[in-house]
Amino acid sequence: MVASREKRWDAMLDTAEVTRQFIQIIIEIIGRKTSEEYAAVAVRNLLKKLQPTYPFLKHIVIKNTRLLELERCVAVRNELNSINQKQVGNALKELVKTIMKSLGKTAGYFFIKETREKIGIDYDAMLMKSMGVDLTIMQSSYIIEKKSIDSLKIEKSDVVRRFLKALIEIMEKQTSKTFAIRFISQCIDTLRQHYPFLAYITVNDIRYTLGSEEVIVQQEINLIDSMDLGRAIESLLHETDNALEELGRNSIVGDLKTHLTAEYLEKLEEMGVTIAVFTVGYNAIFKEIIKTLIEVIGKISTERYAIVSVNSFLRKIDRTYPFLQQVKVEPTKNQDELYQITIANNIEAVSETEARRAIQHLLEIIMGALGKDSRDEFLQKFKDSLEKKYLSKIEEIGVNFHMIELHQEMLTQREEKKPP
Repeated sequence: MVASREKRWDAMLDTAEVTRQFIQIIIEIIGRKTSEEYAAVAVRNLLKKLQPTYPFLKHIVIKNTRLLELERCVAVRNELNSINQKQVGNALKELVKTIMKSLGKTAGYFFIKETREKIGIDYDAMLMKSMGVDLTIMQSSYIIEKKSIDSLKIEKSDVVRRFLKALIEIMEKQTSKTFAIRFISQCIDTLRQHYPFLAYITVNDIRYTLGSEEVIVQQEINLIDSMDLGRAIESLLHETDNALEELGRNSIVGDLKTHLTAEYLEKLEEMGVTIAVFTVGYNAIFKEIIKTLIEVIGKISTERYAIVSVNSFLRKIDRTYPFLQQVKVEPTKNQDELYQITIANNIEAVSETEARRAIQHLLEIIMGALGKDSRDEFLQKFKDSLEKKYLSKIEEIGVNFHMIELHQEMLTQREEKKPP
């Protein structure tokens, strides 16, 4: 099948025809964003510039589009068929590179992508196999090259701004916007004693400072030594992690990996900032489960009631699962937070079976305490509210939500069958 296909395009197409089609499509693509007349003139001029290196390009004729109606503007003489196909291919690649440099916004990734899509399978096959013009490789090379250029353009001020915005977003998700902004701002003020250049950074609560940016980093930060700036960032990261741990929340390093692109992570590494790989342990899992339970129950009652309820449910099963005796939801001294979660360090030694049974039992007794209408929606809301990485982890250790639902349905049916 493949052999017959190759024979078809090889027999029907020659170098002149493939070259004509290739240049015609380039003119059409450029012409849609400018005008076909402009595109024809631009490509004609570029071909003339390349002629000293590739004399055979004189066999390509681009006609004046104003004098044409239905006829295509590109003609290629048959003499081009006597030229080595790879040489013609090199000239066409050079043409594309020159267009990308000359036409700016009309070139780039989408220019190559569109050319490859419009050229047709048979033309693309001959370009690649006989003429050495692989548009897919050119497209990939452009992406890599552009990423490298973009990475070089990222300044220290950009890195600091994006890092702080990510930090606030992650902290807000685990606490509140007020707490996140206030904490980061106060932390920067404290660290300023050791790193005076942090005076170039301002964190605003834009709910009250209308029109301001949430994070403002002055350009002077670009003059600071990269390693000094990296040490300040690591100190801020360390303080934030400690604060969340004291509140019974989870480490932020894992979320930072997803909030920052590879370019920003690379720049941080150049500053000496290492963001450790996040592992989901039982400490983090139970904290996230409790936080999510409080959030879901709080929506059908109040957050204070939810805190008391979750604590009560934990106490009901901690004799069966002794490690839960050290899992508590307690009031916090911080006025912006209603509670903190404390968990004993030895929870990481719990077996997978114990953890699975404890989680399932906790969910089942909560559902059992809810009314029928709330019970039907509770488990789905819990799964929707739980972060995906934690949901995946508890499913990985064997927590079966489907079985929990079936168990609750059976209990509901029994309740309905009971005589009044």
